[in-house]
Amino acid sequence: MKKSLSLVLLLLLWANSTGFAQSPNGLGARKVQDYFQDVESKSYYQQERIRSMKGEMNEYSERLHSLQDKFQQIFYGKSTDELHQSPFGEKEKISYPQRKYREPMPEVESIVPPTKPASSFQSRSNQLAFRVDEPKTTPSQEEQRVSGSESPINIVEDGRKDSLNKKIWDEPDSYESVGGSNFGGYLIVRPSVIFPYKKQTSHQSPSKSKHRVYKEGMAVALSAGYKWKSWKLGGGILYRQNKHDSESFETIDGVNNQSFADGSKSMSIAGFFEGGYTHSFNHLFGIYGNIGLGYGVSVIEDFAPALSAGADRTRLDPFFLATVGLGATLTPIDHFALSLGYRYLYEDEVPAHAIEVGLEGRF
Repeated sequence: MKKSLSLVLLLLLWANSTGFAQSPNGLGARKVQDYFQDVESKSYYQQERIRSMKGEMNEYSERLHSLQDKFQQIFYGKSTDELHQSPFGEKEKISYPQRKYREPMPEVESIVPPTKPASSFQSRSNQLAFRVDEPKTTPSQEEQRVSGSESPINIVEDGRKDSLNKKIWDEPDSYESVGGSNFGGYLIVRPSVIFPYKKQTSHQSPSKSKHRVYKEGMAVALSAGYKWKSWKLGGGILYRQNKHDSESFETIDGVNNQSFADGSKSMSIAGFFEGGYTHSFNHLFGIYGNIGLGYGVSVIEDFAPALSAGADRTRLDPFFLATVGLGATLTPIDHFALSLGYRYLYEDEVPAHAIEVGLEGRF
């Protein structure tokens, strides 16, 4: 019995002296690397840890085999003569993995909305002191990362919203009103070229008459008012001028015709109220229509100097004014627009068609 206890104590002292109880490479607290530069470095680090653990287990297995062999020699006086076999393989060297790039798949990746960095929403405590490249992910991984993360950014069906519920990719706004606010004032200047289409004849007696034919002339209208969405309501003034053509003449006997004074003309000035509507296709282009009703007076120089003995027989004729306009608009900036259109002008003396250009300011 004493001999057996002596042998056990001797074995314990020998194991302690040879370092069998704890290897310097034994399992213990290991340094944990929290951040990796890329996926390859993380993979290399994990494989290296597994290789190291396999080596330590093989080392323990070899020492156990040596202890068993010595036990056989002490108690049975013979050796097993068996070579130790590493149960966990050899300590092969781990090579650093190479990144493999895959070809893009448009039919899959094109339907995934692009992501926008949420760095502005991250707290300062979570920001790193160095840059970490994010590994490439497949569309399914991207969706899982977004749905599983605690980031305040949410992917929605019709656009992307941040934590403040503001759209990053907004839907197209309605173009009911182009340029600026839906409410406000406007000021429009419309110079135009007018084309009279009707000859005028007035009879003062059976043998005395005036025949008036007008050349192409010019007109300008200035209007202002209030704009509500696509509707406009306002008023303005109109000025028109046309000279007499060579076919204008006066007769007092029904036989002899006397031409009007050279350079004689007809002028009109009128005030009017107008309303209109603009239909916009987008933020640049649209079409408009408007109508105006007003009252004015014409200054007409329709006399022949030979028949008037040099007297000035300029006359004033009041008239009712009606206008209808149609055209297209271009809005290069929010508070300014250009237009080109057609306008019909009705007045007693010179009814005409007009081609007009509009310069509009919005405020």
